[in-house]
Amino acid sequence: MLDREDLSPDLTADLPRWRQIELSLLKEIDAGGLKVGDRLPGENALAPHFGVTRTTVRRALAELRQKGVLRIEQGRGAFVERRLSYGLGSRSSFKANLRAESLVPSVDILRRFEIAAPAEIAEKLKIAAGARLFVFETIGEASGIVLSLTRHHLPAVSFPQALDAVQGFACITEVYRRFGYRNSRRAHCEIISRLPSDDEARHLGQPRTEPILEVRSIKTARRRAIDYTVARFCAARVSVFFDN
Repeated sequence: MLDREDLSPDLTADLPRWRQIELSLLKEIDAGGLKVGDRLPGENALAPHFGVTRTTVRRALAELRQKGVLRIEQGRGAFVERRLSYGLGSRSSFKANLRAESLVPSVDILRRFEIAAPAEIAEKLKIAAGARLFVFETIGEASGIVLSLTRHHLPAVSFPQALDAVQGFACITEVYRRFGYRNSRRAHCEIISRLPSDDEARHLGQPRTEPILEVRSIKTARRRAIDYTVARFCAARVSVFFDN
């Protein structure tokens, strides 16, 4: 619990009280008193502290959530986060993007399995339909905050024995390099916005009613397509931009 003086309202008399509370919390976050991942005191504590109703506090928290400053988890409370600016340049990577934002990247492999390449993926990777593909489905985190749910499709011919050899990685570029593909680049990218499935919402820790950003990319190295990636980001936590 923060000290009472840490949450002193921004005394701007001509602003609504919810707005004063919003500015006070923003000031505390900017000053480092509230850090990414910290949980705020509950409404029952904030309301008497500011001398307002829970409805007023709820309005302030809702505004901060809308701006990507907070995430609110049902039954757990409000947590500080920030909207990450995620670059989609030809040479950008998950690890580099997060380190540029002073965040610690981590990746957990949820599943790994082999499939026969569907025609639409085979076309993107320039391999025969039905060819062997190794699939790695991962959860990416930024300083402990879930950021992405990603599926990598690696041609078995380019990554022999990868399902057995790859036990974990902090960035997929580590896997590329392990198999001799250095200087990889993003050769194609498309972005769509849609609502998540129940499984996607659960893994990303967001409501089913809020949109995600799906980023589909083709990675190349040594003049061949080596990975078709489908990354799904929580739209409230990430804004993407193209950077050549």
